Amino acid sequence: MYEGAGTCYARDGVTFLDLFDADEYAECRKENLFYPFASREEWEVADFLLRSPLSMAAINQFLGLPMILRLKLSFRNAKELRSRAEMLPKGPSWKCQTIPSLNPTKSPIRLFWRDPVECLESLFSNPLFHDQLDFVPCCVYTTSAQLLRVYSEWLTSDSAWEIQDQLPRGATVLGTVLSSDKTNITNMTGARLAHPLLLGLANIRMSTRTKLSSRAFLLTALLPIPEYLYPKQRMRGMLEDRLMHECLSIVLKPLMIATEIGIMMSDPRTRSITLEQLDSITVDPDDLEAYFQACEEYRLNGVHSPFWKDWPLADPSVFLTPEPLHHWHKEFYDHNLQWCLIVVGAQELDFRISILQPTVGYRHFHGGISKLKQVTGRVHRDIQCYIIGLIAGAAPRRFVVAIRALMDVRYMAQSPSPDENLLARIDRSLSIFHKNKDIILSLGARMGTKKPIDNWFIPKLELMQSITASSRKVGALIQWSADTTEHAHISEIKDPARHTNNNDYDPQICRHLDRQEKLRRFAIATALKSSCAHSNSEEFLEDEVDEEDDEDCDEVTDPRTALLEELNHTRITTNYFSKARQLVATRRDNIPHPPRTFVAASTAIHLNFSPTRTGLKIDEVADDFNIPDLRQVLSDFLQRDTRNGEAGHGLGVPRRSLIDRPSTLPFERIQVWHVVRLQQVSFHDASVVLPAQTVHASPPSPVSGWPKGRRDAVLVNVDQAYDWPKSGLMGHQVCELQLIMRPVPRRRSRITWHDQYLCYVHSFKMGAIDPVTEMHVLKRAKHANGAPVGDIVPLGQLRAFIHIIPQLGPVADARLTKANSTHYHSSFFLNKYFDKQIYDALSQG
Repeated sequence: MYEGAGTCYARDGVTFLDLFDADEYAECRKENLFYPFASREEWEVADFLLRSPLSMAAINQFLGLPMILRLKLSFRNAKELRSRAEMLPKGPSWKCQTIPSLNPTKSPIRLFWRDPVECLESLFSNPLFHDQLDFVPCCVYTTSAQLLRVYSEWLTSDSAWEIQDQLPRGATVLGTVLSSDKTNITNMTGARLAHPLLLGLANIRMSTRTKLSSRAFLLTALLPIPEYLYPKQRMRGMLEDRLMHECLSIVLKPLMIATEIGIMMSDPRTRSITLEQLDSITVDPDDLEAYFQACEEYRLNGVHSPFWKDWPLADPSVFLTPEPLHHWHKEFYDHNLQWCLIVVGAQELDFRISILQPTVGYRHFHGGISKLKQVTGRVHRDIQCYIIGLIAGAAPRRFVVAIRALMDVRYMAQSPSPDENLLARIDRSLSIFHKNKDIILSLGARMGTKKPIDNWFIPKLELMQSITASSRKVGALIQWSADTTEHAHISEIKDPARHTNNNDYDPQICRHLDRQEKLRRFAIATALKSSCAHSNSEEFLEDEVDEEDDEDCDEVTDPRTALLEELNHTRITTNYFSKARQLVATRRDNIPHPPRTFVAASTAIHLNFSPTRTGLKIDEVADDFNIPDLRQVLSDFLQRDTRNGEAGHGLGVPRRSLIDRPSTLPFERIQVWHVVRLQQVSFHDASVVLPAQTVHASPPSPVSGWPKGRRDAVLVNVDQAYDWPKSGLMGHQVCELQLIMRPVPRRRSRITWHDQYLCYVHSFKMGAIDPVTEMHVLKRAKHANGAPVGDIVPLGQLRAFIHIIPQLGPVADARLTKANSTHYHSSFFLNKYFDKQIYDALSQG
C-alpha cells in the first residue's frame, strides 16, 4: 500500500443524504418524505409512468381511466406529472454553449455539457458504490515473498503509483475514465447521429464498473456533429477532429484545474514528443491544406491544440489504452477471419462451422460466416470460439500457428488479474506470430479491394504490441473495454431519443436525462431514509450485525448493497449453488430425495424437477438410447459402489476382474432426464457465479432432427484429490454423456443401494497436445471388438461442459450435418478456446 495516500481530512463533509436534506423542499419532506407527491404509493405510480416508454398522450389517457381517477392522484395529466418531477433534488446540471467557427457550417455548432467534476462528485458520493471504491495505490503479489506481481484494478498499476508520487502527501488519486464514440439515433429515417462523451470513475472496482446495470458511467457531454461546407472531404475530417478537441478542452477544463490545484470531495505516443512535433510546425493552422501537409510528415492528424495539452500528468501513451472490443475483437473479424476465408476458402469454412453441433447459449452459424451482416462484438467472440479447430488441417501449419498465436494473445489479455508470468506469455505469443506472419503474405491472404497487400500497416495489430506495457501502466485491460460504454449508448442516447419529437434531439435528450436522474436520486434517498426509519439508525451506519441472529447467513449484506441490486433491476444469473444450500437447510416433505439441485466439489448440478421420462424398463432404455450393455454396466457399477463407498468411480475399469456378476438387478425401472445444467464459479474469483451450461443426453429421434441422438461432452472427475478448474485436466477425463438416470425400486421394496443420480458415458482417450493448435487431441476409446467403452458414474462426478471439434482434415465430408458430425467422427480437438474459463484452466503453468 502507498503510505500516506488517501488521507481523510475531516468527517464533516457533505454526503448524498446531506444534499437531499439541503434541498429547497427539505422542510416539506420532514412531514412527507415523498414530497412533492402525496404518498409513497403516489410516488411509485409517478416513478413508473416517468420511467416508462409511454408518450405524454398515452400517460394522459392512462390518468384519465375511471379506476385511476378514483385514486385521486395529485397530478391529473402528464404535464403536471413532469412539473412535479422538476421539483425533485437535482444532480449535475446541463449547459449549452455555441462554438464559433471560422469555417462555415450548415447550422450553428452547439455543445451540451455538464461539469465533469460535478459528475465525478456524483459518482464518488453515490451511496450505491460506497463499498466498491478504492483510494490507495498498491502493489499486489501472488505470495508474501513478493516475487510475482499481479496487475488487476487500476490502483494496482504503475501509473497510479507514479501519479501518487507527484502529488502532496495525503492526496487521493481519482482516475477519470472517458469514452466517446458516435452512435446512431435513427437508422431507417434521417440517419441522425449523436456523439456522447461518457465519464466514469476508475476508483470504482472493476467488477462493478464493468457491469452494465451499475450505471457507473454518466453522460457528460453531447459533442456537436457539424456539417462543414468546405469543398474537400479530407479537410472536413480535419476540421471535425479539431472541433472535437476544442470541445473536449472546454468540457474537461474543470478536471484540468482540479488536477493542477486539487479539490476536496465528500463521502485520473508520448506527450512530450507529440507536443514537440506540434511546436516545430510553423505553418498557420488556419491554412488548412498547408498545415495538414506539414502534419503528415509526423503522421499527425492536423489537430493543432489537443485537448490534453494543458492537462497535468495526462499522457496519451498511457491513457489511450488497448481496448478489447474495438482493437482485439474487431481486429480478429476485419483481418484474421478474412485471411482464414481466403486461405481455407469461404465455402469450405462456411460448411465447416455450419456442421458443428449446436451448444445452448451460443450462436450456431447454420448459414456460415462469410456473408454475415450487422456483425456485433458478440458475433466476433462467438466465431473466435471455433476458428482454430476449424482451420486446422485445411490451412498450412504455419498459417494456423500465426492465427492461433494472436488468439492466445486475445484470451490471455482479457484476464482480470494478469501477473508477470502471464505478461511474459503474451509477449511470447506475439513473437510466435511475428515469426510466422510471412506465410500470410506468401499465401496472398492479406487482400485489399482489388489486389494483395504486401505490408503490415494495421493500426489495431500495432496496438496489440503494447498490451503488456499498458497492463503494467493501467492494470487489467479488460476493465477498459468499451462494452459497458457502448451499451450505455442505449440508456443515455437511444432510449431518451425515443421520448423526443424527432426534431432537435440534443436539448430534449438532456432534459430527459435530467428528469431520469432526479427520479433515480430521489428513489435512492427515499429508500435509504425509509430503511433508516424501520431499523436502528446507529446499527445501519456502523454496519453492526447481531451474531446470534445471523449464524445461518453465509455473508452479511449491507442494506445499501442490497439496494443497488434492487434499484438497478439487475438480471441476476440463476445461482444453483445458493439453491442447493437452501435445499439442504430446508427439510420439506415435498422436496424429492435425492435433491434435484446439489453441489459436487466446485460444480453445482441441477436437474428438472420432473424427469423427461419415468418408470421405463432398463431394456427399453437400452433400446431407445442404443446402449446394449446398459444392464451389464449397471451391475458392475453397483458392486463397485458397494466396495468403494463414497470414493470416486474410475472409468474404463476391466469388468471381469472385479467380481462375478449377479444375474439380476435390485431394480427394473429407471427415471430418465435428457438435460442437466452444470454451473461453475469463475476461475479468477470464486465469488462470481457463472451462468449455468445446459448439457444434453438425448436418444436418437429423427422427428426432433437428431437421428443419432444429441450427446454433449463433459469433464468427469476420476480422482477426488483434484478439483476443477484449478487442477486443470489432472484427475479428470473427457467423456460423451449418453444417459442421465436414477434407479427406481420395485414396488413395496426398499432401496438397498446408494440412492443417487447416475449417468452412462462413453470415454475418450486423451492424446498428446497438437503442436499446431496447442489443443489436446481426443479419440474415442473402444473395446477390441470396436464397441465404445461405456461406464456408469455418479452424476456428482461431472464437473464441466466440454466443447469438442471434429478433426475434419483438408476437406470436410459433404455428408456431414450439425446432427451427425460428432457421431461419425472418432478424433476431436478439445476446444480450449470455447470460453475463457476453459482456456484459463487448460493454460495454467
